Amino acid sequence: MTKVVKNTIIIRLLAAVLAWFLSGDGVVMAGNDITFDSLALVRDKQVLAGTLPIARLERLAESLHEASGALDYRVHGAIDGRQRPLLKLQVSGNVRLQCQRCLDGLAHAVDIDTAVRLVAPHALDQEYDDNPDEPDCVVASKAFDLAALIEDEVLLALPAYPRHAAGQCTSAAAAGDGAASSKANNTFGVLQTLKQK
Repeated sequence: MTKVVKNTIIIRLLAAVLAWFLSGDGVVMAGNDITFDSLALVRDKQVLAGTLPIARLERLAESLHEASGALDYRVHGAIDGRQRPLLKLQVSGNVRLQCQRCLDGLAHAVDIDTAVRLVAPHALDQEYDDNPDEPDCVVASKAFDLAALIEDEVLLALPAYPRHAAGQCTSAAAAGDGAASSKANNTFGVLQTLKQK
């Protein structure tokens, strides 16, 4: 084989591999990394949907009792009433949190339906608006990291102190809390009686 033929074969092979990584319209899905051109998604009104394993979201996994299961997501581009680009994101699934009362696992449903506004990198500080009725701003990118956005939104949606409903904790530590509470109430009851005498 001549050098030109070898180079042509290598170029075609590289093009095929690149086409394999690019799914459709500039969406790169390598493992669980999901990157895409965020402004193109808005411009072309595309929709991305899939499943993301929780174990691959390191910051989220650190906050959980168990890093098992997966989150389903759907993101699509849109334009708001003021002609600004948006990403509308929906995330659903279940995560296992740690009950702060008994330290056992606690099932928590994730159901997020939110929007973020895309802005230029140099305009992020200027575009930020603390108005709760306005979507949060994120930097538009040709390699927008969807997994990071999903992870951020799920972390923000988790309760600060997850606990089972009263009486549903299963460990002895939680039962001990109840006994300590009734003992404290009894002690104060005795004090109340002494005060009345």
